[in-house]
Amino acid sequence: MNRAVVAIGAAVVALAAVFIVVVLVIDSSRDDEIAEGIRIGRVDVGGLDVKQARERVQRELAGSVPRRVTVTHRKERFVLRTDKAKARLDVKGTVEAARRRGRAGNNAFSRVLGSSEVDATIAPKIDYSRPAIEGFVERVAKRVDDPAKDADIDIRDGKLSRQPAHNGVNVKRPQLVAALVKHMTTASGEQAIAVPVKVTERPDETLADLAKKYPTVLAVDRDAKELRFYKRLRLVDKYEIAVGQGGFDTAAGRYDIKEKDVDPPWHAPDKAWAGDLAGRTIPPGDPQNPLKARWMGFYDGQGIHGTDDIASLGTAASHGCIRMAVPEVKQLFGQVKIGTPLFLQ
Repeated sequence: MNRAVVAIGAAVVALAAVFIVVVLVIDSSRDDEIAEGIRIGRVDVGGLDVKQARERVQRELAGSVPRRVTVTHRKERFVLRTDKAKARLDVKGTVEAARRRGRAGNNAFSRVLGSSEVDATIAPKIDYSRPAIEGFVERVAKRVDDPAKDADIDIRDGKLSRQPAHNGVNVKRPQLVAALVKHMTTASGEQAIAVPVKVTERPDETLADLAKKYPTVLAVDRDAKELRFYKRLRLVDKYEIAVGQGGFDTAAGRYDIKEKDVDPPWHAPDKAWAGDLAGRTIPPGDPQNPLKARWMGFYDGQGIHGTDDIASLGTAASHGCIRMAVPEVKQLFGQVKIGTPLFLQ
């Protein structure tokens, strides 16, 4: 009786061992297969062996790596070609990840005796060169990194140009590298990435500050024979003028109104063109005094003044001064203070 029991027990153990071996052999024979229900991106690879899965993934997902990535900052665009970043679909690594996912979380018995289906999606694996991406980020940073800049005004095409202030900024390099890596490794379509920046400093002077600092500004366009008058950096009036004739041009640049005078005398320069008046002072009201009504001096004996030679307005007729009609120079004189900027182009 005991011998029979022992024999039966031994037979059971032997059968169990054989069963285990058979299960392990069957499971091992399926080691190269991907579980049903596994997808790589949009591609169903369930039930395929590794070789078949690689062929399908290569065929259907090879074009999923974006050809370029665009990053933007304000109006600037920077393009990283993914071939320069050595970005490519890692078919072998991706399929291996899918195979392992199908075998994870269960054992040989559940895989062989139970349902082998696994509902899972594996993201395609993208290889890339991190040094190449970091080098691209540095090139972007060289263009984007910028110290704070104060607002400024200048003349362009005869008009006042307002240059706004802006904050100092630096590119957040690690964040931009991470964004680029994420973009490439998700094999998504082309899209722009905004360059992440941090403010490093604030400007000292804004356009609003300049508008308070310079409540009035004058801009002279010699080609157009026009003087433009600005209040709080906004154009409010335009005047026809006469400017210096050939050889007597006032140099282009930025000046300030340095003196103002009502009914000024004329200190005739000791120059040949002044004739018999050279070196003399001609009093106000004298017909030989070309400075009528008002005077606003800005540079080395040159200034803005009224004239009774109305026909000369709109021409290059003076010896360096800016002529205006008398009513208009009086109107302007009352609004302009010492220190008012004058841009001459």
